[in-house]
Amino acid sequence: MARQQRARKSALLITAVLLLAGASWGLGEWKPFAYNWPDKWDTRLAPLAAFVEKQTGYTFEHPVRARFLNDKEFNKLVVNDEADLSTDDKQYYADLNALLRTLGLADGSFDSFSGLNDLSSGNTLAYYSPTDREMVIRSDATALKGGALSASLRAVVVHELAHALQDQEFGLARINRRHTTSEESVAMTAILEGHANAAESQYVEENFDDKELEQYQEVTTTSTDQKVKSIPEVLSAQQSAPYVFGPTFIAALKQKGPQAINDVFLKKPPHSLAQIILPSKYFAGETPSEIEPPAVPRKNEYALGDQLNQLDIYFILVKALGAPKALQVSDMWGNGQYTAYRAIDKNGNGKFCVSMSVVGSTNTGTQKISEAFTTWAKNPILIDAQVKVKDDHVAISACDPGTKVKHSLPTTDDTSQIFWRSSDMAFIMRSEENTDAECVSTVRYTEFTVEEISTNEEVVTRYGELLDECSLK
Repeated sequence: MARQQRARKSALLITAVLLLAGASWGLGEWKPFAYNWPDKWDTRLAPLAAFVEKQTGYTFEHPVRARFLNDKEFNKLVVNDEADLSTDDKQYYADLNALLRTLGLADGSFDSFSGLNDLSSGNTLAYYSPTDREMVIRSDATALKGGALSASLRAVVVHELAHALQDQEFGLARINRRHTTSEESVAMTAILEGHANAAESQYVEENFDDKELEQYQEVTTTSTDQKVKSIPEVLSAQQSAPYVFGPTFIAALKQKGPQAINDVFLKKPPHSLAQIILPSKYFAGETPSEIEPPAVPRKNEYALGDQLNQLDIYFILVKALGAPKALQVSDMWGNGQYTAYRAIDKNGNGKFCVSMSVVGSTNTGTQKISEAFTTWAKNPILIDAQVKVKDDHVAISACDPGTKVKHSLPTTDDTSQIFWRSSDMAFIMRSEENTDAECVSTVRYTEFTVEEISTNEEVVTRYGELLDECSLK
């Protein structure tokens, strides 16, 4: 499992070639007796493995092999070569470009193949491969020569060792086979990353001095690569999402007791990303509503399609509604499906359009989603945008505005609105006893922008009121 992840075809609308930044790097069959396990740990990994065992409460059955590679060798593994793309692959990326343009999530000049490669090459530090049962680590000169790992590498290796332990304890391939929808896969990715991130965060807290902490934060939270900075915010945010939502969900599970962790892996997996973003939905057993994907119209051919999740809805709506309102509407998600298609054309240049079906978790939610998309459809840059209420769901459609389009794109502040809500939720869980942390953080971030939360004194007063309103006493 990668600290950041290689571009690949996947389930999400927005991340149609990127499985939320931490998905399994090849979920192969688990064959513990057929694999040639190493006799002992690499000396640089041994103390880190011991820490992971202590932090998680599980024990490694076998040491894990580690491979240390320089930048060039490492990038060969995590970056796709355009020369290897088939005709179908090239069409896929062209369709993804059109999909993002159609929904106002990327400008016409964006190339998803190059952009997703840049994300992988710029951000991946290490990964654990369940298929090969090994750690692969991007190494500096000191580590390559057998020397000590840098602070950032030690922390990231702890994270990836946690994935190796998950594999030995639960079987990542078995977990993957249980998924019947893309939403289940995405939700479990967040859990796996949240569980591993808890080990990483604890290691940093217990072992880093101020200088090491600064180095770790610089490497893992910022990018100086201009190519990465130019990628649409929505893709960068989707890649980071499991590392933000997952830890908060794990913290909520821990409040229920240690058995809740085992159950989420073995007996009671989540059914949607919405259950991870808002843990109360998981504990209430709220599952996605049944909804059929939109049909491909006559004289058109299928291009792309899958579920639409809560994060997709948030990013599609955020520029039309503003971040607080978009967050509020996305919380009403009940399920969604999209189908992208092209008008039949012998040269493959037929008009590209997208149809979406979205339902709220309640009838009121469906109505609010309809109103939100009606506002979204008024954007004059969108082409042929239409919204209709059909039976029990909202039907939305739009077409590709072309390669010269310039949209008002989601920003880092828009991402912060939904990410900070999750981080604040975890903070309140730790700091405020007998308080519904989800209640407090949700009201704050659906009433105020991140800028207001950072600068407005009114927010401080409102926080105090919410501690009373959301008290569990």
